[in-house]
Amino acid sequence: MPSQQPASSHQQKDHARVLIDAFHEAILIQDPESGIILDANIAACNLYGYSREQLMTLSMGDLSVGIAPCAHEDALGWMRKAAEGNPQSFDWLAQSKKGRIFWVEINLHLAVLDGVGKLLATIRDIGDRKRLESEHKARLKHAEAENAVLLALAEAGSDFQQALNLIAHHLATNVGDLAVIELLDEEGHLSPKAVDQPYLDGQGVLPRIEDLNTSTPEDSPQKRVAVSGQALRLDDPSGAKIRTELRPEFHPFTLRYNAHSLLIVPLRSHGTNLGTITLVKGSASRPYSAEDHSRVQNLADRAGLSLTNAKLFSENLEQANQLREANVELEGRVAARTAELEALNLRLKQMAIEDTLTGLPNRRRFNEVMDEEVRRARRSSEAFSLLMCDVDFFKRYNDHYGHQGGDECLRAVGAVMREVFQRAGEMPARYGGEEFAVVLPGLSEAEASLVAEKLLKALAARALPHALSDAAPHVSLSIGQATALVDHGKDVEWFVARADEALYRAKAAGRNRVCVAKL
Repeated sequence: MPSQQPASSHQQKDHARVLIDAFHEAILIQDPESGIILDANIAACNLYGYSREQLMTLSMGDLSVGIAPCAHEDALGWMRKAAEGNPQSFDWLAQSKKGRIFWVEINLHLAVLDGVGKLLATIRDIGDRKRLESEHKARLKHAEAENAVLLALAEAGSDFQQALNLIAHHLATNVGDLAVIELLDEEGHLSPKAVDQPYLDGQGVLPRIEDLNTSTPEDSPQKRVAVSGQALRLDDPSGAKIRTELRPEFHPFTLRYNAHSLLIVPLRSHGTNLGTITLVKGSASRPYSAEDHSRVQNLADRAGLSLTNAKLFSENLEQANQLREANVELEGRVAARTAELEALNLRLKQMAIEDTLTGLPNRRRFNEVMDEEVRRARRSSEAFSLLMCDVDFFKRYNDHYGHQGGDECLRAVGAVMREVFQRAGEMPARYGGEEFAVVLPGLSEAEASLVAEKLLKALAARALPHALSDAAPHVSLSIGQATALVDHGKDVEWFVARADEALYRAKAAGRNRVCVAKL
């Protein structure tokens, strides 16, 4: 019955086509050598906007934006690895027939189809996930801005004007681009008290605060917001409407940086309106959103409370000096109030030296302790050791497990460090990103190396999976160690530089190890 064989083979192919078309995820079957698409299911046609016949004239690289790391050459690299028997999973910036650009997740592996090895790609649209990741990054940036303002207020203490300037600076830098703070006086007149923007290009675009008209017009939107307590948000790509809502002195800024979004929120404390914060965005940044509005208003309320406390702190001290001899009871109240404010400032400073993600001391606290311990070691002629640690292949970890998974990984590393380093004087800290540092005063080179190896073993025992690591199947660290007797030629920068050099040698030697600096 030879004549029936072709019909049977054809029926098998039709059956295979029905199977792949039944999948909700897009599927592409490709030639391992050329990358040309040999077949595609209906979901792939719908995703990219091509017919099956059109797709079979293209390659995966033709379906991308064509810009590294999502270009044709990058696609060939992924396919070569998959063709060698190593399944690949990666995020890819794709482009449809109509030019729509969108993110997809591609899983690529070698499969035997019709007796021949072919590349099978399953593709899923992850636009929603990427949007959530972008929003998460924006939230982190806003959280950093809030922490910066809290730190600024803690450092400002009772200096009211310094607090205003620091708030304006951090808002302009982290939320901005232009930030203006205006306050109501006892007679209800509104006047500017602080102004800032993150870049001036050396041109002096913004006027000095002392050169602004002292009184804000009564019919201005800032005065309406200050009186009513109702915020104002305005978007205008041309910037013309925004200029009508701002002082003429700020018009050069709006023209230079193509201002397109305006946000004015009330500055208030204990139900009382103190004034306004005006923010203006320009260039290619996105407009202020409802979430931006909510976050800035929350920050403004906290700033208003801190400003009120700073003002009360200053007034209370002055009253205490005037009434100390005349009213002992009042002096006690002022002292109590002062203690409360000092405790608040102490708490704010504590928040400023702790890394919110891992709970370890942050870079700021690390620098302070390093300076103190190096000075102490120099006076006592003791050995001093420093470890610089880097999570191996952390970018791959983030790409594979997502940013939330990356945060959990860093928290776990911080927890292991707290378990390992408990001796008096030892201090692990988050140095920045996926990098950690450990201060080890009084330890010799051999003792510090033993402690570093103990850290590697403790992290290995935790067995946090890391599927894309070339160093180990679990999350691991590369550690650089610097140990020396401290003399006048050795300071904090010297130890950090030597430990960093050893860290790079640990990475070059294969990672998941300790390397000691060569002094």
